[in-house]
Amino acid sequence: MGVSRTAVAIVGVVCAVLLAGCSSGPADSTAPTAAAPAPGGADQFPVTITHAYGTTTVPAKPQRIVALGYNDVAVANAVGAPVVGAVRNYSGAANLPYIRTPLPEDVLGIQADVSAGVDVEKVASYRPDLILGVSASMIRDRTTYERLSQIAPVVVYEKGLYASSMQDDARQVGRAIGEAAAVDALVADSDARVATLRSELPGLGDRTYLYGQARGEILPMVVGEQNLSTAFMRSLGLRIPDNFRDAPASAALAPGTVGVSYEQVGMLDSADLLFMTFAGDGDRARFEGNALVQQLRPVREGRYLPLTLDQAVALQAPNVVSVGWLLDQLGPTLQKAAGPGR
Repeated sequence: MGVSRTAVAIVGVVCAVLLAGCSSGPADSTAPTAAAPAPGGADQFPVTITHAYGTTTVPAKPQRIVALGYNDVAVANAVGAPVVGAVRNYSGAANLPYIRTPLPEDVLGIQADVSAGVDVEKVASYRPDLILGVSASMIRDRTTYERLSQIAPVVVYEKGLYASSMQDDARQVGRAIGEAAAVDALVADSDARVATLRSELPGLGDRTYLYGQARGEILPMVVGEQNLSTAFMRSLGLRIPDNFRDAPASAALAPGTVGVSYEQVGMLDSADLLFMTFAGDGDRARFEGNALVQQLRPVREGRYLPLTLDQAVALQAPNVVSVGWLLDQLGPTLQKAAGPGR
């Protein structure tokens, strides 16, 4: 995939988190019911945001934001919020490929290492007055949240990591930064891009797809109905093949996934489209060199797309800013599937 060995090593951990797609939220969460959001603008402050660990009050419109998740960075950046510290791209390129205004290197100083957790001292060095972690896989427990809260107000996911729609996650960011109206416009633009593609490719409405990962001896395929990638594909009109919809999912791999061995790879032939990502060195070569894989209908008919790391992460956890870029990346393969032949 043309990424560094370090990035390849990280992707296995990243994919394990993102493939889960929908978490149930913290076990100790006692968050109250959210109040109706106030309109965007400086006059809405102070504002209290409800999230999975309780509530956070943001006293004034933030002037120094640290964004610890991809979606947090993308949404805040797209509406011109003052991001002074942000998580770097997993793939080796510092900026996300769909970022609206590229951020300088000194801003992108936080490593997105899920296994190591968040570097609290690095976050503190940016002197933030707000920490955004709505899509931050590094904030997965109350202890981490409370450590960060000693630096500045922290706003995280409303229910759980990747447990809300990308639209709701974006609105959570919008409320926290005082840009609710601007974020609503991003949501509308994203929804319009999806609607336009569906109108241009009506043939997708009766097509099936599979998305998975080659990981050593096993191919985890994402089939959970609540997974963010599944929800995104469903918005395009695509559906999981029947032989996978009823297959027993395995939380041992990642919640909402079905593990397929290379001996069972013929099961993938039920899909009109096949999207794959790869966990480590050699996984792509092994997958594409397998004789049974080469006989799969989507592979033979040009409706198989090996995903880059950027594409894979954007599909596994899409956000309202990445949607246009992601549709452009998937577009040629989607067009092939939408044609009259199957």
